[in-house]
Amino acid sequence: MRKEKLTTILYIAVTMVFMVGMFLYEDNRPLEDFLTEYRNTVPAGTPVLERIQGAIDAAETIMIRDTYRREDMNELFGLTQRLLGKSILPDPAYGEIYRTDFGQITYRVEKKDVSGAVQKTLEFKEKLDQAGIPLLFVLAPFKVDGENSGLPPHVTDYADINGNRFLAEIQEGGVEVLDLRESLRHGNANQKDLFFDTDHHWRIETAFDATWTIGHQLNRAYGFQIDEKLMDIGSYGVTTYENFFLGSMGRRTGFRYAGIDDFTYIYPQFPTDMTVEQIDGGQHLLTRGAFSVSMINPENLSPENPPDTNRYAVYKGDHEELIFRNHLEGEGRILMIKDSFALPVYSFLAPAVSELRALDMRFFNRNVADYTADYRPDVVIILYNGDCFNKEMFDFKLEMRTENEEQ
Repeated sequence: MRKEKLTTILYIAVTMVFMVGMFLYEDNRPLEDFLTEYRNTVPAGTPVLERIQGAIDAAETIMIRDTYRREDMNELFGLTQRLLGKSILPDPAYGEIYRTDFGQITYRVEKKDVSGAVQKTLEFKEKLDQAGIPLLFVLAPFKVDGENSGLPPHVTDYADINGNRFLAEIQEGGVEVLDLRESLRHGNANQKDLFFDTDHHWRIETAFDATWTIGHQLNRAYGFQIDEKLMDIGSYGVTTYENFFLGSMGRRTGFRYAGIDDFTYIYPQFPTDMTVEQIDGGQHLLTRGAFSVSMINPENLSPENPPDTNRYAVYKGDHEELIFRNHLEGEGRILMIKDSFALPVYSFLAPAVSELRALDMRFFNRNVADYTADYRPDVVIILYNGDCFNKEMFDFKLEMRTENEEQ
């Protein structure tokens, strides 16, 4: 008890120093910054209640952004909570961040109504059926295993419960399903083996295994002929960088609370020649070359960049549309509708097929059924993780008219 009191008093004292520093530090002008943030984010004519909420949000943004020596403050907070043995930390973005029995940090998924996602998926399937194009829904696991969560006893995560309900209902509607939770959570594998300690994404090794679970399904059920050698880790280089990655949640708690992850980079050692077209807001960026030239963002692996660099995005990141064209071996075309879990997956899969296109519903603003009918892929894959059941991820824009229809 005495240790806790002394730690708390010390933390409060140092916090006051940081707070005073925020107002005295010559580069910080919190009132001016607040007014600028408020004017930029709250349009004129906004209703009163929304203006009040906008002012609160602006104040919170400035307090977080302009805190004197913010990184040091963050580390102090994390270290204090670690010394106090706290397994639950309040967080404005996640609500709460939990330290699990596996020594990882995570957030939890709330119970969600999946009926809207089910309806949108079945409507999309109906459009694909009319075009004669098969649909495969692939569910990636969320970080927390519902049967062995490692969360504090009173905390329940609903990712698996939401996922089970969703998969059962779309299967009743005739959608083919591949549940990666079954193949990845086998034997003694647990969250620490499968996921980063400080980030919600799966480890690159996990994504590699998931890719070829999908690859075998493509060969069995959809007529693909992906070479077994391309599914063998022996055909790839594997480089592990130690203490290299502070993930999205670790950046919020500080590494003294969360630790720092190792990061494994996996890349082909067989010949590759790819053209990658990256499309965002009508802007096209085209690159061609071997995997190391066309398929990755090498600066994300630079040791000169700090650990809070998004190492995971070394594989091409979250863009409106990506088109991967393979100029060497490979047959079959895939359209993948994806979340961020797919980054390493389509990066490994694209050199094994003729062409792969990846769409992100958070940014893509065209009728996906019409796009698919024009493209004519051999299969459409929706690859989402267990925390995907929100409106924007299942808005396939089926009500939008194509330019041809408008003319």
